[in-house]
Formats: sequence, C-alpha cells, structure tokens
Amino acid sequence: MSELGNAQVSFNNALGLYKNNNLKEAIEQLNEILNIESSHKKSLDLMVHIYIKINQPINALQFIDRCIRISHDTKKYLELKFKLLIFINDHKNALGSIKELHKQYPSINSTRELSNQYIINDEIDKSEKVVQDFFESNETYSELYKGIRHVKAGRNKLAEESYKKILKKDNNNVDALRLLGLLAFKQRNYDIAEILFIRAIKIKPNFILIWENLAKCYRINNKLDKAKKAFKNLLTLDPNNDEALGALGSIYIRQSDFDEGIKIFKRIISKNDDRPRIHLSLGHAYKTLGNREESENAYLNAIKFFRHCGEAYWSLANLKTYKFSNQQVQEMESALIQDLDEHERIQMLFALGKAYESNKDFSESYKYYAEGNWLQRKTLDYNAHENSESIDKIINFFRSNNKNIDYTSGYNSNEPIFILGLPRAGSTLIEQILSSHSLIEGTQEHHNIMTIGRKIREKNNSDQYVGNLLNLSEEDLIGYGKKYIDETKWSRKENKKFFIDKMPNNFPYIGMIKMILPNAKIIDARRNPMDGCFSCFKQFFAKGQHFTYDLDDIARYYKDYIKIMNFWNELYPGSMHTIKYENVINNPEEEVRSLLGFLNLEFEDSCMNFYQSSRPVKTASSEQVRQPIYKSGLNYWKNYESDLQTLIKHFPDYAK
Repeated sequence: MSELGNAQVSFNNALGLYKNNNLKEAIEQLNEILNIESSHKKSLDLMVHIYIKINQPINALQFIDRCIRISHDTKKYLELKFKLLIFINDHKNALGSIKELHKQYPSINSTRELSNQYIINDEIDKSEKVVQDFFESNETYSELYKGIRHVKAGRNKLAEESYKKILKKDNNNVDALRLLGLLAFKQRNYDIAEILFIRAIKIKPNFILIWENLAKCYRINNKLDKAKKAFKNLLTLDPNNDEALGALGSIYIRQSDFDEGIKIFKRIISKNDDRPRIHLSLGHAYKTLGNREESENAYLNAIKFFRHCGEAYWSLANLKTYKFSNQQVQEMESALIQDLDEHERIQMLFALGKAYESNKDFSESYKYYAEGNWLQRKTLDYNAHENSESIDKIINFFRSNNKNIDYTSGYNSNEPIFILGLPRAGSTLIEQILSSHSLIEGTQEHHNIMTIGRKIREKNNSDQYVGNLLNLSEEDLIGYGKKYIDETKWSRKENKKFFIDKMPNNFPYIGMIKMILPNAKIIDARRNPMDGCFSCFKQFFAKGQHFTYDLDDIARYYKDYIKIMNFWNELYPGSMHTIKYENVINNPEEEVRSLLGFLNLEFEDSCMNFYQSSRPVKTASSEQVRQPIYKSGLNYWKNYESDLQTLIKHFPDYAK
C-alpha cells in the first residue's frame, strides 16, 4: 500500500475477510494498515475483536493497550481490558486496570468491581472503603452517604430511614439493600439481614461483597448448612479467596466433619505456609480429635509465623498437660514488654499463668492470671448486680405464675439430655461418661435454647423471655420444642436414641425447657465453689462467660446459680439430677449408676472406660477426659490460697 488514503479501502477489504470468517487473512490485511497508520482506530478495533473471537486474549490485550494509549474509546477498552484480565486469571493486573477505570470514569459498577478485586486480594477494609468513598463523592448517592454517616455516628434509626427512603424510590437498589442488611446485622437482627442480603443477591448475583455478607450472617446465626452453601457460592465467584475458604473449613469443623475441614486448612497452607490463623484452626481441629502431637505442631507453627501469637501460646497451655520450656517462657515474657495487640497480650498472660502453675510457682502463676483477667475484664460489659436481678425476676415470675403455666403441651420428645451448671464444673467428664453408653450421643454446647429464649423475649421487646411465656399458645410451645430438635439434628451423627446438649448457661431457662420439651432430662453438674470458681478464673474462654474474669463476679454468679437451681428443684422436685464433681472422682461407679438410673438406662461397663472413647471433644477439658479419673484436681485452689481471699470471704464454709 503506497498511500495513506488507501487505508479505508484496505480496511473495507479486511472487514469483508472478517465477515467471511477468513480471519488469518483479515489479520494480515489489518497489520499492513497499522504498519503505515499505527493509530488507525477501526483497524485496532477489529484486531481486538478478531483475537477475542479466536480466543487469543493476550494478543487482544496488546491491541487494547494501543487503543488506550491513543485515548481511543478509553472507557470501553479499560472495561474490556479488565474483563479479559479476569478471564485469564491475572488478578494483579486486573486490579490495576479496574483502579484506572474507576479513577477516570467512577461509577457504581466500577465501584463494585473494584470492591470485588480488593476482596480477592484479601483487602477487606479497602473493599468497604472504595464503596464508601464513592457514595461520599457522588451526589447521586448522597442519601446512601447520609446513611453511612449516621451509622458511623451511631445514629442507627436515622441511617435506617435514609436507606428506606432510597428503597421507597427504587425498590431494587442493591446498595441500599446491602447497607440496610449490614445495619440489621450490626443490631443482631440476623433474620432481617438475611432477607435483605438475599434480595440484593437476586438483583446482582455476582456482587461478591453481598455473598460475603450473607455467608457471615448465616454463620453467626448458626445456620451452618446455608452458610456452607453461601461460602461455596462466594468461592465460585472468587476461587482464590482463602479467607472464605478458611471460613468454610471452620464450618465443616463445627459440623464435626473434621476430615473435610482439615483437608481445607491443609490446602490453604500448601499454597502459603505463612498463615498463622490457619495453623491455629488446624491445631484446634486436631485437639478436638485427640491428635495431641499434630495439635502441638500446628500451634507451634502458628508461633513460628507469628512470634507474638498469644492465642497459640494459650492454646498450648489449654492442652492442660503441655509443658513450656524455659526458652518459651522467656519469649513470652519478652513479648509482653513490646507493643502487643491487646487480645494477644491477654492470652499470653493466661499462658504464662499456666506455665508457672506447671512449674508449681503458684505465686508467680497467680500474678499472670490476675493481670490477664483484669485486662480482659476491662473489655467486657458485664454487671454482676444486673445478673442477680435477672435471676430474681425469673424466680419471681415462675413462683407467681406456676399454676397458670402450661407444662402439658410442648413437643413430645425425650431425646435431649441437658447437662448444665457452671463451666469447669466437670460437665465434660459427665458428658464423656454418658456418651460412652450405647444409647447416648454427645454433641456440642448448643446455643439454641438461649436463642429460643431471645426470640420469645423479642415478641414484644420485653426485658426477659419470661415476660412472654404466658402468651404462648399450645402451638407455640410445640413449635419451639420441635424447632430445637430440628435445628440440633445436624450435630447428631450416630443415630442414637438420646443426645446431650452440654451448654452450661442453660440453667436460667429450665422453666422454659419444661414448657417446650417436657420430657427432656436435666442434669446439674456441680463443683465445690472454691475449686469451681478458681478453675473459671484460670480459663480464658474463646467467647462468652463474661462473669469469669473477676473473682467477685464469679463468686456472685455461682451464688445466683445455686439460688435458681435450688428454686428449680423446689418447683420441679425429683425431675432433675444433681451430680457433684467431687463425688464422681471419689465414687465414680456409684455416681454413674445413680446417673444412669435417673435416665432410666442400664449400666454399661463402657461408661467406666470413657477415656478410651475416640469421640471429638470441643471443650477445654478435651485432654483431661481422655485419661482415667484422677484426684489431683480436688481442693486444688489451696495452692493459691493466699491470693483467693475474695473467694474465701464469699464461701467461708468451703475454705476450711
């Protein structure tokens, strides 16, 4: 071709070749044009389309970059470049491409795509910030920005009004639905949040951030099967999201599918060994299964990749029989001098308390336990007086209304066995003994009873669940009982006649349990207050049990527990069985026979060989119940007697 004016003629020829599917010849013709007129826009366009058509995205990207360099249809080609980079799984360059598109042509779509890419790169904060920044800077979305500002300032009602105002104009506004869902989630209205997230997903099914919101909502609301599906959908959209994969692994562990959970954790580590949180999760799974060596190694790996991992040190200590080396103790003490995350510091203090306890330096041990408890107590909103008032209200309600309460309805199931009381009172030992029986399955510490109590309370926003009990119909009582049975079935793997729910905090709900599950059996696991309270004080709990981080709080909680248990025994004489830890230790067979008699079950020798069971145990006592009964825990508090004057004043009769 000799003259530039012939470019159009040549292009028409190339276009004809393209339409006749003579693509190789079309490319040759277009290259001739571009060799003479390198910025010939129509030729560049057609080159891009041909290379996409013949599935050569790398070549297509080269011509897209040429279009962008000459500012030819920049917005279109930045969008196309981003899509092709995603297609070839080049997320690093895809992030740069979408950032440039968003910088030059910010829109709600570029915001969502950039948000998705930040999630893929495990930059969750940036993902949320880019959405927020867009709302703040774009007048069209000013009402959403108002809502965000209200949330930041704690004005949740005004935020709700802003989001609803948008939805009144546009019922399908994905961002308003998501933000309203997040607001509901923040206020623990998980069912409402779930509905809103699902509505948003139906409108924008590829919006990764909403799938992440929904998956977390399901998980925290204990809808584990749905959470599992949501995380799998999230991973379909974002296959390299190791955070989501780790969450999926944790759900498998919670559902006692340990093989699958461990497989997922190992898959994440195989890609990148420097994942201390995953090593921790792996250690917890191995501990539950009783794989002691693998558990220790996993915790040590967490420390290897994060030297100041207080949770890993505490997890080693929480094996109860682990012996820290002098070097490990020195490393922990050196770490405390440095600027540590408070959560890691607290757990490291508890670990040091256990380290010195193992060395029988009880004075130094108490110093670390006390400091760890004090720091944790400062983070918690717990009031012992309010707890006492709550217990008194429950007692007064049932005392005043017992004759008007319907105990004859409820769901007709005798499957549940509730073991309740205080933590660290021997309930895991009792569960291990009973689950060694051929007719009883040990499951978990289920939150379902407390959740039902909350739902009953929320019927009219009462202060307590008892405020609505008299308004429950026979149908309600049956429904709540059935709901409990149905929603705990996932934890039952062995198809046995009875199952154990070992949630200790169920004791304030015994009256409600009697109403919705009148045939359930209730066992009160009790320990003498000095050992029981101090054992709680030495334990760092992963969540809940806020009363355990101050000796006075623990003592008052114990007294409230005894008060209401005495009341329940008076109200329902003979319908509960109290078993004392000390009696089990001193006369195990006699106590086990008595316990099985209460359950109307025959004695089985396997119950005395409970420590041979291979069943998973998820509580702090998992290592202790895998050995025969021992007496070294009796009156253990006396090793710390000089530091336990608070408990001694509360329980002088037990401190003699």
